[in-house]
Amino acid sequence: MVGEEKMTTAGAETREELEAKLREAQLLLRAILDYLPISVCKYDRVGTFTFQEGKGLERVGVKPGQLLGANVLELYADHPEGSEGIRQGLAGRASHGVLDALDTVWDTWFVPVRDERGEPDGLISINLDATQATQRENELRSKLDLIEKQQKVIRDLSTPIIEVWDKVLTLPMVGVVDSLRISEVMDNLLSAIVNKDARFAILDLTGVDAVDTRTAGYLIEMIKAIRLLGAEGIITGIRSNVAQTMIALGLDLSGVTTVGNLRAGLKLCMRRMAAEHEAASAPVK
Repeated sequence: MVGEEKMTTAGAETREELEAKLREAQLLLRAILDYLPISVCKYDRVGTFTFQEGKGLERVGVKPGQLLGANVLELYADHPEGSEGIRQGLAGRASHGVLDALDTVWDTWFVPVRDERGEPDGLISINLDATQATQRENELRSKLDLIEKQQKVIRDLSTPIIEVWDKVLTLPMVGVVDSLRISEVMDNLLSAIVNKDARFAILDLTGVDAVDTRTAGYLIEMIKAIRLLGAEGIITGIRSNVAQTMIALGLDLSGVTTVGNLRAGLKLCMRRMAAEHEAASAPVK
């Protein structure tokens, strides 16, 4: 008798614990449904609403339980693309997607329900109102796009390509020149040489405080690319620290024309163009 009483007491305690856990789960579910922008729906195996709750329903003007007994597939009859996740869920395949409907962006999970044999026996959909989050994301993307455009404008302004003389372009560079910036500059300068049919391109480094190791190599490559287009590249205004970087890298500057400043570079271009003009106009013997 004593053993039976202990077993009965133990069984009663187990039921009490299960009931307490059930009440706790119900409280948690109620808190989620009442205070978060979420809606939870359950459908039977043919898509009929058997449960419909959640604060997120307010967004579309639907009251909790309003659609009980209605068939969700019939509601989406005119919009079959919106019911694809539901059809997959009723067939036993879980899915997740983002649906834009009724001016609301829904982040939705479709969770199949199965019977004791493991066969599809309905569906649970969990719908989170992601409208505000999506709007904030789009606003952030717009701001990042604007910042990127502004940075490009700033880079273009800090490295303007100027036609200082007929067929003579100059590229005055200022500040710290990194690899990304020099790559963009190279593309712009080479395009300008072709468009302007330039004979000389002066890279003025007077305002450059420092270059990284990759950039120093890019400058030499830029001179080679200019030469391939039939023009001549001249580097002016190299500072001592930039020169030391180039020497430390072991760069071959033997084929690069360098002068002390932009003024000297312009004079060199004019002398060479004058000499070419005289040679071209001289009578052939």
